[in-house]
Amino acid sequence: MNNSQTGEGKANYEEELEKAKSYLGRLLKYRPRTEEEVRERLTQKDYSFDVIDETLNWAKQNGLVDDRLFAEYYVEDRLQNKPMGRSGMYKELLDHGVEKGLANEVLDEKISSPDEEERCKKLAQKRLSRYKNDEVKAKFRKTLGFLERRGFPKGLASSVLKKMLFNDD
Repeated sequence: MNNSQTGEGKANYEEELEKAKSYLGRLLKYRPRTEEEVRERLTQKDYSFDVIDETLNWAKQNGLVDDRLFAEYYVEDRLQNKPMGRSGMYKELLDHGVEKGLANEVLDEKISSPDEEERCKKLAQKRLSRYKNDEVKAKFRKTLGFLERRGFPKGLASSVLKKMLFNDD
């Protein structure tokens, strides 16, 4: 009788494992995920810890879950589709479960200071066009707040805006 229970338990485990892998496949159709995100989503679906661990090991071995690739993809996507400053991207990477060292490493590879300044200028120009009828000080204040919320350092954003609004070299 013990053997049939063990066999039945193993069958249930294998079934749960296949369901977890299938669910992971559906998750990855939308976008890459970090190991922490996958663990969290599988936990929310009430999979057992053993199934979650085995699913994650299988996914990592097969290159389906890779925090470095996720971070690279995420930074490139952000730079292209919703530009923001380095510190903003760093915070978002950490929120997705990327380790601090890895986040810094990827950001160092993908972002240079001149690039960040150029992105800041482009965003500032785009944002300033919304404030055509505002006074210069209001334009400065509103745009500076926007750039800071997008993760650009206050010093850089302020410097860029001063040059644009006051021709301050």
